[in-house]
Amino acid sequence: MRLLRAREVVRSVFDVEYGRLWAAGIRALIFDLDNTLGRRGSRSLGDEARALLRDLQRRGFKVGILTNRNRGPANELAVELAREFTILDVARKPSRKGYASVLAELGQSPTRAAMIGDRRLTDILGANRSGIYSIRVKGFRGR
Repeated sequence: MRLLRAREVVRSVFDVEYGRLWAAGIRALIFDLDNTLGRRGSRSLGDEARALLRDLQRRGFKVGILTNRNRGPANELAVELAREFTILDVARKPSRKGYASVLAELGQSPTRAAMIGDRRLTDILGANRSGIYSIRVKGFRGR
């Protein structure tokens, strides 16, 4: 099924060709959290992943995080990331509603956005159904 097929597949978030995405008109990058930016269930984000997100913002990208995690005392990481980045938790991916909400916060249309995540049935399906360029990472690879 084409809706489950990502437009690109890369090893990790560090292998995405962000310059090429910018040249193609992509201005918003939406990241999954678990097993994409960090290990599943992690309570902190690695220095390299945080530096990547900050660098992408400096380069002009709007950066958002879309996760199915619940915010609150049990998820300190989502609360912490919300201080610096646009984050939508309890997103209920692959529902299009979460994608539309994060795009509205980032001020971008689906055609100018890319979703980067590890799961076909949530990240990729939701992005494709929403008209967002989809990139699947094979899993978290910390640096």
